[in-house]
Amino acid sequence: MKLGLVIPIVGPAVSGAPGLSAFCRGVEDLGYDTLWIGDRLVTPVDVDSSYLGQGPQMTRSLDPVLLLTVAAAATSRMRLNTSTLSTFYYEPPHLARLLTTLDVLSGGRLGVGVGVGWMKQEYDIARNADWHRRGKMLDDMLAFLHAWWTTDPVSWDSEFLTLPPVHADLRPVQAGGPPIWIGGASEAAMRRVGRSGVGWLGFDGPVPAAASVNGRDEGIDRLWSIARRAAQDAGRDPDALKTAMRINLEPGTSVGSLADKLLRYAESGVDEAYFDAFAMFTSLDQMLDFASQVIACTGRL
Repeated sequence: MKLGLVIPIVGPAVSGAPGLSAFCRGVEDLGYDTLWIGDRLVTPVDVDSSYLGQGPQMTRSLDPVLLLTVAAAATSRMRLNTSTLSTFYYEPPHLARLLTTLDVLSGGRLGVGVGVGWMKQEYDIARNADWHRRGKMLDDMLAFLHAWWTTDPVSWDSEFLTLPPVHADLRPVQAGGPPIWIGGASEAAMRRVGRSGVGWLGFDGPVPAAASVNGRDEGIDRLWSIARRAAQDAGRDPDALKTAMRINLEPGTSVGSLADKLLRYAESGVDEAYFDAFAMFTSLDQMLDFASQVIACTGRL
């Protein structure tokens, strides 16, 4: 099982490029496989969610693409993934150029995790669109990205975007574009995994109720079967679909308890697990020390 760590996108830990660069190099030197990063554009003042009850650091957010650009320059081996990128906050050609550039700068190490989001208040502020149609918007965005990465000239005509033929000579290093991971725990999300994703992004730990997933119980197995059927219907190999589990740590989580959970996931066949420790620490040095202890305790799985 591959092991990853989340770059904190909120809170006080990231305060400059030199410190972030040293952190990313340190994580790579420890032997981690992937750096992951989330996305938070704004945090509305009036929002009802226990997920935001972890302190005022949630109101200080940085740009995920810029942070990954620093990470790309500081590392040479680790993959760089998003979990998850809020694609709705970008115009499709702008997002396509950003992701293509990042794949080039990283030497083809980019993965793109996407989802429909869960905070309606943020969505309403950032995007003047129908919340209930965001799934269709995401499907359209994913199809557009595929066209941008595989055709030249590229054109598009849908209910969400009209683009006349334009040149798109900048190509991702990865043929066909960066792999797409799909987050979510609904039947629609799992069908999207089967149709469009390299795999599914699951959750373990404190998350919004709409996205909560803890372990592979009977319900998750049912959802996974939906993804497999969707893959078959799309002419894709269902056995090629992967699973990556995000573990959101609560304050006070011990190295031993996290190591035990990682080992259980490895034994269950999960392809990758990664943890987010922003709620536990206020500095990158503290996170790096914790990550070192996790590696030592798991024996690198």
